[in-house]
Amino acid sequence: MTTGSGAGGSTVGLSVNQQGSHVLKIEELNERIRFLEKERSGLFDSCCELRSGYDTLMEAIGAANQKQVQAEMLSMELEQVFSSCADAMWVVREDKTVVRANDAMLALLGKSAEDVVGYRCCNLLEAPLYSDKNSPLKSAQSTIAAKEYDVSRKLPSGEQQHFIVTAAPLVTLDGTPGIVTQFKDITDRKQAEAALAKANIALARMARLDSLTQLPNRRSFDETIDQEWHRLAREEQELSLVLCDIDCFKQYNDTYGHQAGDECLRQVAKALGDCAKRAGDLACRYGGEEFIFLLPSTPLEGAIKFAERVRQAVEALSLPHGTSRAASVVTLSLGVATQVPCSDSLPDILLKAADDALYQAKDSGRNRVVAD
Repeated sequence: MTTGSGAGGSTVGLSVNQQGSHVLKIEELNERIRFLEKERSGLFDSCCELRSGYDTLMEAIGAANQKQVQAEMLSMELEQVFSSCADAMWVVREDKTVVRANDAMLALLGKSAEDVVGYRCCNLLEAPLYSDKNSPLKSAQSTIAAKEYDVSRKLPSGEQQHFIVTAAPLVTLDGTPGIVTQFKDITDRKQAEAALAKANIALARMARLDSLTQLPNRRSFDETIDQEWHRLAREEQELSLVLCDIDCFKQYNDTYGHQAGDECLRQVAKALGDCAKRAGDLACRYGGEEFIFLLPSTPLEGAIKFAERVRQAVEALSLPHGTSRAASVVTLSLGVATQVPCSDSLPDILLKAADDALYQAKDSGRNRVVAD
């Protein structure tokens, strides 16, 4: 500093060196301030990044915790489904030891969980329901898809119990491969199906039988003659028909009543049915008091002899018929016709020939056999 005065006064001031020294110090201070500002800014940015990373981490932890809770809830729900399932189920390891079994499975086995878990499945459930040869473990291990099959077992009562067994691959909780197997009891369904099949057979039989005489009916005859016609056409063999009619049956009904007439039809039908002893021979109620025999592979001579035996069998019943113009008992008139079927023709021609022969038997006095 330099101090001076003007004219008559004093002067104070700084030297050049002193001024330069102060300028340097001020610049140093400014540099320090800039550095600190920069450091403060970097530290602030680092704190923000740390805070952001912390927030992200906490969000990830929260999401993981939520997924774990959801997984635990799902596991609990699946456990409830497994335990309360009405179908018997168990989980079996690859070495055939049981890992777990639900209540329905324990009931099926008749055992407690302590007597099931840890034991070999093939020793707990008898064949054929479960065995080394018929094991869902084998079939399911060879594929990633579920396997399903029907199986049954005989109960001590002698009745059959039926199941649909479904086996699917599964990784157990300890990480080892295994199988979950479901045993669905379908006994009621099988019994219903069997009852329905039996009813259908009975209905089909009823549809082909005459309800009064229990002989095959017209429908059964039509179906059978169509089949035999084509078969015998291929084999070039004869087919014979014997058409029968109870003589003066209207007068029988008028005299003895319809209940007696029905009983007469039943007895005649039984006698006719007893005459058809060969396999393939068919005796049918053709309609009203008419009956018909279908005799495959039978020549005309054989059919005539057969018809005569039928006539004698009915006459031998000795059913009184006081208003008959043929005899004092119930009798038959019979028409016989024989033909080798042709593939390009229909059985109608043979039926007409038998009907013509029957008409001739009636016209010539009844209680006789006439061949066309």
